[in-house]
Amino acid sequence: MNRQIGTSCLIVIALILSSMFSSCGRSSQKGYVVVRVFRDASADFSHELDRTLYAFDGKHRTESGKLIIVATMEGSDYRKLAEKIALVKPQLIILDSPADMPLLSGMDLDLRQAKSACGRNKDCPAFIPPWVSGEELEATKKVFSAIAGE
Repeated sequence: MNRQIGTSCLIVIALILSSMFSSCGRSSQKGYVVVRVFRDASADFSHELDRTLYAFDGKHRTESGKLIIVATMEGSDYRKLAEKIALVKPQLIILDSPADMPLLSGMDLDLRQAKSACGRNKDCPAFIPPWVSGEELEATKKVFSAIAGE
């Protein structure tokens, strides 16, 4: 009897959690577009990048009038987090240096398409991955231009 109650409780909890997670999907009806940026929060250029992102955030809109919100994807272990890029699928990827390209193994990225995210004197490649499209791509290009100083 206790085992049957325990099994029933697990099923109910699983159903509740699955309904919660399924409601977290992206809606195209929102009045904003989120651009998720993968970056190393401890990079030597991070403070300047923070200023650029904060200055951009919430002040620009897409052609359809949606507000562009910037969200950074950062953690305490840059290299471990890079392993999860393909799962999380950020709209913009900023590396500390071209030497970090192997962290993105298996992804179709062209270093020639990158722009520096840390000023003209350093090479910190920033990319828009191939999975970004539609309004997210439009918003990401605007963030990309601000970071590259265009």
